Amino acid sequence: MESELAKVTAEQISAAYQVSKNIFSKKIKRAEGIELLSNTYHLNKASAGDFINCFKCLMEGRVFQRAMSSSAMDFFMSSITTDFSIERQENALNALYKHIEYWESHYKTNALSMRKIANYYLKGIEQNLTTDSIYQQLEQSVAESLKLTSYERLNKIRASNPIPKKILVSSTVYQRNQHVVAERLNTANGTCERCNKKAPFLRAKDNTPYLEVHHKKQLGHGGLDVLENTIALCPNCHRELHFGI
Repeated sequence: MESELAKVTAEQISAAYQVSKNIFSKKIKRAEGIELLSNTYHLNKASAGDFINCFKCLMEGRVFQRAMSSSAMDFFMSSITTDFSIERQENALNALYKHIEYWESHYKTNALSMRKIANYYLKGIEQNLTTDSIYQQLEQSVAESLKLTSYERLNKIRASNPIPKKILVSSTVYQRNQHVVAERLNTANGTCERCNKKAPFLRAKDNTPYLEVHHKKQLGHGGLDVLENTIALCPNCHRELHFGI
């Protein structure tokens, strides 16, 4: 049994993904998306609807039954990895594994190509989980949540597990020159070198003013660990430099 979704071109796959994404984001209506894929990209309406449904299931982590070609699934998974938060990526992966289980059970066959794709993206998610990526993905997830109504968010909170998941992450840490840090703090003498206000509190361990040493050009972006590339900041100014506009 060969699905119509296995016969489409690369251009049609790309268009189907973008249209499905816009429908899911409520930028266009489902009927409009089907008409666009049918009239402009010459997908039959049944196949267009199947693509849209598969995408929705991927986003929500639900099983879907219609088969895509391996190239279409790879494109959808790759694009979801680029466009959406880690929560959506995990949903898509779970939906794909559910689809594989359904397909293998229903048709008494091995979905080897789909398993290869699923395992590839599972490995990618596991390898790319770093402390920084977790925070970035949280920001993306928060941005998506802010698009919901308060009523929708509260319903999701009530349905959520209050016990947070533990995630093992990898992290790259630069070993900083302690003398650069110490000299910068000594030069600042308890005053933020950006806002010129006194440190907001004293450290409990030694009663010294609390300031944070910031690299003007980050070490991860090629900055040097030298005194000229540092500035002593209060926590507010430090956060603003990292997250402000």
